[in-house]
Amino acid sequence: MKYKNEANILVINCGSSSLKYRIIRMPGGKELTAGEAVRVGTHTREPSAIHYWDATGKKSVTVEMPDHAAAFRSVISLLGRESKKHPELCYDCFAHRYVHPGAYFNKTTRIDKKALTKLKKTVSLAPIHNTISLNLISVCAKEFRKTPQYAVFDTAFHRTIPKELASYALPEAMVKKYGVRKVGFHGISHRYIMEESCKFLARDAATQKIISCHLGSGGSSVCAIRNGQSLNNSMGFTPLEGLMMNTRCGDLDIGVLFHVMAKNNMSPEEAEKVLNYKSGILGVFNASSDMRDVAKQYCTDDKANLTFSMYVRRVRKYIAYYSLLLHKADILVFTDTLGIEMPALRQSICEGLDCFGISLDEHKNNASIAGDAEITGKGSQTRVLAIPTNEEIMIARETYKEYCDDHRS
Repeated sequence: MKYKNEANILVINCGSSSLKYRIIRMPGGKELTAGEAVRVGTHTREPSAIHYWDATGKKSVTVEMPDHAAAFRSVISLLGRESKKHPELCYDCFAHRYVHPGAYFNKTTRIDKKALTKLKKTVSLAPIHNTISLNLISVCAKEFRKTPQYAVFDTAFHRTIPKELASYALPEAMVKKYGVRKVGFHGISHRYIMEESCKFLARDAATQKIISCHLGSGGSSVCAIRNGQSLNNSMGFTPLEGLMMNTRCGDLDIGVLFHVMAKNNMSPEEAEKVLNYKSGILGVFNASSDMRDVAKQYCTDDKANLTFSMYVRRVRKYIAYYSLLLHKADILVFTDTLGIEMPALRQSICEGLDCFGISLDEHKNNASIAGDAEITGKGSQTRVLAIPTNEEIMIARETYKEYCDDHRS
């Protein structure tokens, strides 16, 4: 039974080849159903499928999904069938995670024609994710006109990054004309980690200095958080800056790009594809873009060893930098796929950080591969945690606030 002030929010969170969804009843945050469309638009031996969970457990259905629009329609069709058996699986609105809104939005927004027009101007800022999200928003606008939809922006949490840390040393006219500044990403996840780590330790986020390491199988970033606000993020104007990722290069001397473009008569579009889709772990290791595959061959393959070492040192570099920026962190948190599933990666990253008061307990670390856990080592001045992220609940919380405001007006 749904009460008057409650709303069922269908959260849609797209990756490059996946579509996660949940129906969450707010304000309580009860998850009514959840699922994920996997191998969307990919050419693999295994077929694309939707894995979903209900009261009886995990189920799977094989569905042809050449793109995210097809995946979304398949999810809606599945929910329609399931709602006949479980009427509570209705939804009042759609909530989309949107990666890069540029300078157009800095808070959760209801999507109307005016907002959609602005979003269409942002595709080039995050070509992988913005294109996917925009397509789904357009599908919703055409095929589900009576259902309101909202966008929750991955950059919004980082609007508090101070000017001296967000600015690039470029000509002022260029900066003003194109709105070039660090905007940061994974803000939805980093905010969740801030709230959950403080809840776990019974601390007030408004008094804490936190380093959040979102280490995903796709994108990764590190965030410095001070007194409940983002102070800095390893990503920049686009998600390319910062850590080495699955197919993104991360930090790069831009002169390298000019050199290669000139030598190969490469267009900007071709260069962008190289940096976004062919670099990072894939570029160095060649055999795979997945750090978990790299780790399996770390001891026997030179490329795997190099890839792992490069990744570790880049994460460690940002933790060290943010430790100085924060004047010592109170909490260090690892999250997302690699941050949770790879104890050896956490161990390697934290080695050598004892000079910043950070150490792991090896036994606790190796035992922690799921769920919230403390892995702080003896004598560590910084509490070290591993906490799975939950972007969907954060998206639901933000959307519910706007949904209620719309229905009060």
